[in-house]
Amino acid sequence: MVKINSNKYKNVILFFANKIQNGTLGKLKMMKLLYFLDFDFFEKYGKSVTRDEYLRFERGPIPRMANTMLEKMEGKDIKIHREKMPKGYNDKQRIQPLKPFDVNLFTREELLMMEEVAGKWEKFTGTEMKNASHGEAPWIATKPNEVIDYNLAYYRNKYSEMSNV
Repeated sequence: MVKINSNKYKNVILFFANKIQNGTLGKLKMMKLLYFLDFDFFEKYGKSVTRDEYLRFERGPIPRMANTMLEKMEGKDIKIHREKMPKGYNDKQRIQPLKPFDVNLFTREELLMMEEVAGKWEKFTGTEMKNASHGEAPWIATKPNEVIDYNLAYYRNKYSEMSNV
């Protein structure tokens, strides 16, 4: 596994927390934003932004290190605030930024992809994003609780066509 740049990873989270301010950004949605960012970027450039591994869990692809990063950012780093949501909400937390993200940590291509992913998914809930991820090849072709192969990104949106062969 490739070593993760935790400062860059935390700033990806800060980017999404600063960008999506409509009350829909909870933990589930953050996990899916990271997934779509990494797999979209891998599909286009052959590498991920966070360098994290994704596991196939029931609630969708989950980045291995994301929860640890969120906990660190709420702990001594104090970069985000996670607020518990009342019953009835799909996400049990809302993530709010306490600091801006550091634009200098990212390439132009990474920033463009982050903007694209945020714009595409901004109005969707975490549950809607989870359902979308369940229809993609990386989710479909991976056994429960196993690591998702990034190379499956090349078969997204084409997987159903392949199953007819």
